[in-house]
Amino acid sequence: MRIDPTLTPSIDSRPLLFAQPRSVDRLEDCFFYHTMELPGFGVVPGHWDLRGRFQDYTVGVEVSGKSVLDVGAATGFLSFEAERLGAARVVSFDMSNVRQQTLLPFKDKLYYRDREQWALEYGAEIERRKNAYWLCHRLLKSAAEVWYGNIYDLPPQLGLFDVAIVGSVLEHLSDQVTAMSSIARLTKETMVVVTPLLETEERIAQFKGLADHPENDFTWWHYSVGVYREIFKMLGFSIRRVAQSDYYFQYGDRLETRSTIVAVRD
Repeated sequence: MRIDPTLTPSIDSRPLLFAQPRSVDRLEDCFFYHTMELPGFGVVPGHWDLRGRFQDYTVGVEVSGKSVLDVGAATGFLSFEAERLGAARVVSFDMSNVRQQTLLPFKDKLYYRDREQWALEYGAEIERRKNAYWLCHRLLKSAAEVWYGNIYDLPPQLGLFDVAIVGSVLEHLSDQVTAMSSIARLTKETMVVVTPLLETEERIAQFKGLADHPENDFTWWHYSVGVYREIFKMLGFSIRRVAQSDYYFQYGDRLETRSTIVAVRD
């Protein structure tokens, strides 16, 4: 792969990009998306318990000695596990502004009726999610860098990454393709995408919104293997592996199936 020098950040510019650590001490100030084991607190339950499943989740993609971009880091479980497994550099990415998130437009829900009030209320939850990340970051003595921004416009100043992990993010976006292209621009070797998947080579997508289920306003599309194969080809990648496994959705006390796609740059 030819390296574009504009994608290599200068020593002076990089620190200005990244978020400063937050001082967080109390669980009450946090919202945990991932279940975490933390010194002084023990096991803190979250929505998803991926403990002991990193290798399954990433289908064994090697991260030791690699630079890793964790897209949609949430509580940071994948970032911190990558570090524990020897990643040379980890950058955790999450959205900077809650208004960047788009939900399905159910007419009676706050998101549709009063976007500003929704942003105020949901934004407070997102800040608690970020607090959970920073609490974990401190207690686990992490060296991961954090960038808050727009998934559709990841800046070249972040640098290039050997591995990008996109864990259960794409299905919650109205425009998966633009997000994938943004991530691919910064990925030198391997993209790992974890998402529900239609297991067919036919190029189809399934719209997940149902008018009589307004509680499910956060999942837009499930794509087929065939769609992802074509998108990755456009971006200069080839799918090498597709695997499937069940993961514990602790919030709902059930297992849910997710597929992992490993795509490698041509």
